[in-house]
Amino acid sequence: MLKNALSSWSLILVITILIFGCDKPRDLITPTHIGRVPDVKNLSVTVGKTPTGKYLVLLNWSYDDNGNLREWEVYRSLRDTTGGNYSFLQPPVKIPSYADSTIPSFAEDSIFVYYKVIPVGNDRFLGKPGIERVTLYKK
Repeated sequence: MLKNALSSWSLILVITILIFGCDKPRDLITPTHIGRVPDVKNLSVTVGKTPTGKYLVLLNWSYDDNGNLREWEVYRSLRDTTGGNYSFLQPPVKIPSYADSTIPSFAEDSIFVYYKVIPVGNDRFLGKPGIERVTLYKK
C-alpha cells in the first residue's frame, strides 16, 4: 500500500515538474557581430603575366561602406581542392584590390589557386569572407 502511494506521488510530482517547471520558450537574441563589418561583394579574378613572365593575378571587389572597415586580409591556397589550407599574403590591403605575382612555379599542367578576402573592422571583428578559385595553366 505504501509502495503504491509513493509511486502515485512520484508520478504526480514528475508530471507537475514537467508542466510547471519550465519557462516559456524565449526568442533567440540577434547576434551583434552579424553585419558589423561590410561583406566582400563582387569578388573577381583576372589572370595575366608580368613583364618577366610570372603569373599576375588581380583581385577586385566591392563593399558597402558602413564606417567600420579597417582593412582586408588576403589569403591564398595552392593545389588544395578543398580550399582549406590558406596562407596569409602580407600586408593587409586598404583598397578593394590586390595583385599577386608571387605564385611559385608548378610542375603540373594546371593548378587550382584559391583566394580568400576577409574584411577586418575597426573593432577587429572579421566580416564574411569572399572566396574565389582560379585555374592556372602551363603553356
